[in-house]
Formats: sequence, structure tokens, C-alpha cells
Amino acid sequence: MRGTKDTADFSFGEEVETADGFCLRKETVFHLMSRPSVDEDTVRCRLAEDLTLVPGIGKVREADLKRRGFENLRDLERTRFKNAAEDVADIIEYGTVKEILNLYSDLKRNSEPLLLGLLGDAGTHLYFDIETLGMAHAPIILFGIGEIEHGTVRVTQYLLRDIDEELPALMLTKEHFKKSSVVISYNGRCFDIPYLNNRLAFYGEREVRFNVHADLLHPTRRLFRDEFPDCRLETVEEYIPTFARGEDVPGYLVPVYYQNYLKSKNIRTLRPVVEHNTLDVANLACLLNYETELLYG
Repeated sequence: MRGTKDTADFSFGEEVETADGFCLRKETVFHLMSRPSVDEDTVRCRLAEDLTLVPGIGKVREADLKRRGFENLRDLERTRFKNAAEDVADIIEYGTVKEILNLYSDLKRNSEPLLLGLLGDAGTHLYFDIETLGMAHAPIILFGIGEIEHGTVRVTQYLLRDIDEELPALMLTKEHFKKSSVVISYNGRCFDIPYLNNRLAFYGEREVRFNVHADLLHPTRRLFRDEFPDCRLETVEEYIPTFARGEDVPGYLVPVYYQNYLKSKNIRTLRPVVEHNTLDVANLACLLNYETELLYG
């Protein structure tokens, strides 16, 4: 395990009042080993060694070129790929992080693990995960936000005691996004972020905005798909240093737990759901640290 969790008695936090109503807020602090320091120039040099970024160069041709001494994009100036290689090399060497990420996006290469080295200071990161009722356009019942503070990840959660508390929880969650420029999720590109923005739109609110979104599902698949049985977050956690789960609630059972809670109004029945979400968020920080160290340590 990469760190330890504060061992205070479990509670469901405090009631928070907003202009839109009330919801519950809970905070949990996990102690992390620091993320490896990555020099941005090192990352750019590693990226520039990938000749397949140039149109017309695949893995086979890249291997042949490297056997002949063409080690990086600038070396291709002596080949017929000169112009295209220079364009790509200029972006990697002199472009902003956003421009580099856009380059990879245009090439449909967002899953490149080496890009994790460009995420910058951990203090800019927001780790994000939601729990829903399992149906399209249904309310979000629990929001999990992780933020790095002095070697810890502080997980803040907003929990709905009833469906009419969704708007207050949404607006409180949105405030966290205003403080962070890098969002980190697991399958959040396809699910969590679009779902959050759809719920904001339902209430006539603007979507959340940020500079960079790192969805760790995709680089994790690239790195470990041949080593792990699957790349579900719970499976990955069995193979890398993370905060250990006890008896965990499978994600597909979260709606069942919440529906049972709505019938009983015994909020303690939601404890397994809250703990499941807490670890989903905190372990994203562990996963990012592990993969960054693996690539650049």
C-alpha cells in the first residue's frame, strides 16, 4: 500500500447549505508518497523519439528507420518525411502542453502513456468520480473529488439524501473545478465528465471547464492489458500499490443500495457506497504516481 488513511470513526460528514439547498459533505484524507518529479524537457525528448507520429510511418517502417540510425524526429530531415517530421517536431519541442495533447488527439493517440509526464504540478490536479442510479439521465447521487495538499489527497464527497439535493451538490462540485486545470479520471472521458455536464445542463447551468483531462483508463490499458486479467480499476488495484479495499460494493450494485436507502432513510446503509467512491478517487492518485514512476522514475 502506498499510503495510509486517517483512521477516525466513519461518519457521513456535515450538512452544507447553498443558495440552491442542502446536501451532505464528507472529507477523508489519505497520505501519499510524493509523485515522481518529471522534467518536462525529458518528456518532450521521449516523445520526439516516436517516429510513428509522422504520417506514413508505422511500426515496421519506424523499426527500419531506427536500424538505419534515425533516432528521433529531427533526424528525419534527411529523408522524404522531412517536412511532416519538422512540423511534428516543432510542436513537441516548442508547443504548449495543450498543443502537444491536441496533436495526439488529432492522431487518435490520447492513450499514449508518456503524456502523463506532461500533467505538471500535482497541486493543479483534480481526481473525479461519480456514482449514479445506473440509468441514462438519472441524477448523480454521489460526487467524489480528490485534491492534492502537502503530500496528501483530500477526498471531498457530496452525497444526496434525496434526489432534490442534486443541484446543491452539483454547484458545490463545480466550484472545485474552478480551482484545478488538470482533471484526472478513470473512464471519465466517456462517462463521468459528460454525465456531469449533462446534469448541469438539465438545471440550466454551464458545463465545467478545465485545460487538460487525463483519463487513466486508456494509458493503463496500453501499459498493462497483456499483464492483467482486465483493466477495471478494482482489478488494477490488485497489482499495484494502492489503498486497500475491504468488502467492496461492485459498481453495478450502487443503485440497489441507494434505492434501499430511499425506502428506509437509514443513511448508514450507504456507508459501503461512500467508501467505494472514496477509494475510487484516492486510488486514482496512487495509479498516476505508479505509472509516472514506471515511465520516468
